Amino acid sequence: MRIFYIYGISLFLTACAQDRIAKPDPLMSEEQLINFQIDLALINAANNFPEGYYVPLDSLYRFHGIDSLTFVKNNTYYASKSKRYTRIFEEVESRLKTMQEQDSVAPPQPLLDNKY
Repeated sequence: MRIFYIYGISLFLTACAQDRIAKPDPLMSEEQLINFQIDLALINAANNFPEGYYVPLDSLYRFHGIDSLTFVKNNTYYASKSKRYTRIFEEVESRLKTMQEQDSVAPPQPLLDNKY
């Protein structure tokens, strides 16, 4: 019976040590994911503005050089590592608050000069 407990504990510890979600290819760095999440938050906040004042989501993927599947895989990978994921979103929140503090009272300006 004692061997069963030792075997069970060792099996539990080795199972916890393994990565359950494999690293995606290509792997976005934490900084890249932070920048993407900031831009994504800004685009989501701009949904209430007229069309000329925000950038479509497809442009965000092109700007960051990724596609939606790459983002989903990287987001899932980082979400499986809760401490890193929490740290990423704390940094996103901090940068957004800094941007809000620096924001002027001028009306919003269109990001695109011409329409596609």
